[in-house]
Amino acid sequence: MRRCKKCDIEFNGDLKYCPLCQAELEGRKSENVFPVIKKEKKGLLHKVLLFISLSIAILFSFIEYNITQAFSISKFVWLGLITNYILIRFILKNYKNPIKMMNKYFWIILILFFIWFFVIRNLIITTYLIPILCFIIFAFNSITIIVLRDNYIIKFGKTIILDCFIGLIPLLLVFLNLSTFELLSYICAVVDLLIFLGLIIFCRDNILEEFKKIFNF
Repeated sequence: MRRCKKCDIEFNGDLKYCPLCQAELEGRKSENVFPVIKKEKKGLLHKVLLFISLSIAILFSFIEYNITQAFSISKFVWLGLITNYILIRFILKNYKNPIKMMNKYFWIILILFFIWFFVIRNLIITTYLIPILCFIIFAFNSITIIVLRDNYIIKFGKTIILDCFIGLIPLLLVFLNLSTFELLSYICAVVDLLIFLGLIIFCRDNILEEFKKIFNF
C-alpha cells in the first residue's frame, strides 16, 4: 500500500502520484481495487498536432512567398512536417510515455541539422530549418502535455525546462550571426514564451510539483 506524506492518506493499487495533490507516493504498490479506466485522448491529440503541422506549413509558405515570391524552401518544410506528423502518430500509438520518446526523436533531428550545417556550411539550415524545428519541438511537446496531462507523464518539469532552452537556440544563432532572416528566430522565441506562459497557467500545479522534486525544496 502506498502513502502520501502531504495528505497523510494511504492508497491501494499501483498509483505513482497522489490523486489529490499530485505528490509522489511512498511504499509498495498493491493490487488495484477497481479496474483501470484509461481516458482516450489520443484521437484529439492527433487532430491538434495535425492542425499545428498544417498551420506551421501554411504560415511559413506565406512568409516565404511575401519575401522571395517563390516556394523554394516551403516544399521541403511541407514534406518535413508531413513526415514528422506520421512519425509522431507512430510514437503516440506505440509508446506509453510519448513525451519522453518525442523529445528523443526531436533531439536526434536537431543534432542531425547541426551536423548537416557544419558539413555544408549553408545558412539556410540555421536561418530556417533549425528555428522551425525548435518551434515544432516546443509546440508539439506543449500540446501533448496539455492534452495528455495524466500521472503517467514522467519528468514533467524537466521536459518544460528542456523546451525553454530549445526555444533559445534560434536567438543564439542570431547572436552568432548564423541567421540571414532574424525575424523568424524572434517569432520562434516569442511563440515559445507564449506557449510556456500557457503551460504555467493551465498546468501550474503539475509544474510546481515537478520543480520541487527536481530542486528538493
